Amino acid sequence: MDTPAHSGEPGRWPPLASALLSAAPGQEVNRATCREALATGGFLREPWLAQAFDTVDREAFVPSAVWVPVRDAEGLWQFVDRDEDPGAWHRAVWDPYRSVVTQLDDGAWPPGPSSGDFTSSVSALDIVMRKLGHLELTSQSRVMEIGYGSGYHTALLCERVGSDRVVAIEVDEALARTGASNLKAAGYHPKLIVGDGLKGAPGGDPFDRVVNTAAVRRVPYAWIEQARPDGVILTPFGTAYSNAGLLRLRVDGTGTRAQGAFVGEAAYMWIRSERPAVVLRVPDESTRRRSPIDPAQALTGGYLQDFAMGLLVPDVSSSHRGDGDERRVQFVDEAGTSATIVRYGDWWEDDAVTSWGPRDLWAEVTAAYTWYEVSGRPHITRFGVTVDGDGQRAWLDEPRRLVRR
Repeated sequence: MDTPAHSGEPGRWPPLASALLSAAPGQEVNRATCREALATGGFLREPWLAQAFDTVDREAFVPSAVWVPVRDAEGLWQFVDRDEDPGAWHRAVWDPYRSVVTQLDDGAWPPGPSSGDFTSSVSALDIVMRKLGHLELTSQSRVMEIGYGSGYHTALLCERVGSDRVVAIEVDEALARTGASNLKAAGYHPKLIVGDGLKGAPGGDPFDRVVNTAAVRRVPYAWIEQARPDGVILTPFGTAYSNAGLLRLRVDGTGTRAQGAFVGEAAYMWIRSERPAVVLRVPDESTRRRSPIDPAQALTGGYLQDFAMGLLVPDVSSSHRGDGDERRVQFVDEAGTSATIVRYGDWWEDDAVTSWGPRDLWAEVTAAYTWYEVSGRPHITRFGVTVDGDGQRAWLDEPRRLVRR
């Protein structure tokens, strides 16, 4: 008999990037190799990005002991120590398509092989350069950065606008100390704040650009309040169902509303207070029914499909267990009051779907799938978000065409 699994722990973070540059042991991967890959991929299309890449030494901002988002034979994250294997460390640092993980479980794990959750990284260079390109920075832009971590991204910003025009915020005190030390040693002196980046940096002149380095589910109104009219806000964005979007908002002329479209995909770690973490409080009683569709149809369409569906079921998360005919998927809502389990192997049977609580989450997910198909399987860049004093609303193609549950 199926029973919902109870968990208060945040789920595994989505993959940060795919490793498209796979070097064999002993093969040299260095700054020049990385630069060529980025230039060929079009990531250095703005001259200042190439200059910043050449000027800021990424190695000065990466710890000597790191993890890479690849599991070893024992299922642990691969651990790389520069003192033990300098070649592997350099390959990790200069891989243009993969992040270097600098912290697991908020610092609970010491350096070494581990299975913990990623909680800080030096982001992959391809997405870093893509994000910076979307900011439309000028040399006079005043920038607020949320989550400066090791300081590498902050240093790139300083190269473009100057240290005196950058205000950076980091919530983790240990990471903040490391980042401040790295930046100072490299000759950069932005204003650094240890605190909650969701609250921004009140006081002082408004910002021309706000850039966030961790995923959010709700864009804080404080960012709009602290941005200039016509300012740009750029942030990774996701839902409990799927974390995959890169959202660019522009503040209107009144400074009270921001809206814009997703400019691409980006799977970042959640900002800490936005991590999905559910403790179930469902009743013992359940209802059973058949599924109207093979679960594989709605659940194996890829992350872009999941992202679109997640805009309709933003507070629903899922997890799988079992294999083959025993495979099941469980859905839970953010409030923890509803849960639904669906069997893959015999989805047409009258008891294939079991639900607890007031909501049938599989009915909501399949309705989202139907909407996605009927809408012509829209690409992520057709979706957008509006944020104002009334809250946050997702839309398709134009702000008047709201995405509704």
